[in-house]
Amino acid sequence: MITALHGFLGLPDDWSFLRRAGFDVITPDLREIPQEGDTLLGYSLGGRLALHALLNGARYRNAVIVSAGLGVEEGREERLAQDEHWGERFEHGEWYTLMRDWNAQPIFGGHAMPRLESDFDRRELARQLIEWSPAALPPVAARVHEIAIPVLWIAGSRDPKYVAEGRRAVELLPRAALWIAEGAAHRVPWEQPEIFAAQLREFVQMN
Repeated sequence: MITALHGFLGLPDDWSFLRRAGFDVITPDLREIPQEGDTLLGYSLGGRLALHALLNGARYRNAVIVSAGLGVEEGREERLAQDEHWGERFEHGEWYTLMRDWNAQPIFGGHAMPRLESDFDRRELARQLIEWSPAALPPVAARVHEIAIPVLWIAGSRDPKYVAEGRRAVELLPRAALWIAEGAAHRVPWEQPEIFAAQLREFVQMN
């Protein structure tokens, strides 16, 4: 069973491609992450929350962290101010322009995932951006060695910031491997769903 945590602006249906690939998947509310299970899969914001859940005692057989980092250690005030600015826009800004600007960020490499305003609580989106910002959550580099289960860390080759984070993470984790998805940017699972599913299946079967 895969416990899949989506990223910011994510929806449970984002993981339907894994069900079509034959996986059993549950998609909990990010505020209610189950405290035990087989595989904990977290993407971006969900990856950050997955790491914190594991460090706070959640018991899983293995974990997959996608396009996430170890937290902001320097420049925390600047990053938090940036997320607060986005939070204000997500709560009050015009939706079409907001989606255009959000998807235009270099980190996404031109890949867009259409989103309807009616699918979201905009106040909740703003809260997530601010309260779960990598500058608001404590950085985990000093503690990540405590995660003793096998971990597959994934980043896209066109997402250099998170490739670097992945390389650093696997050096600190006791039992970790890094897969860099060639040609992908931040949204690896939806840019390369078939290859992603194959990597996930191989990792789960081995661990």
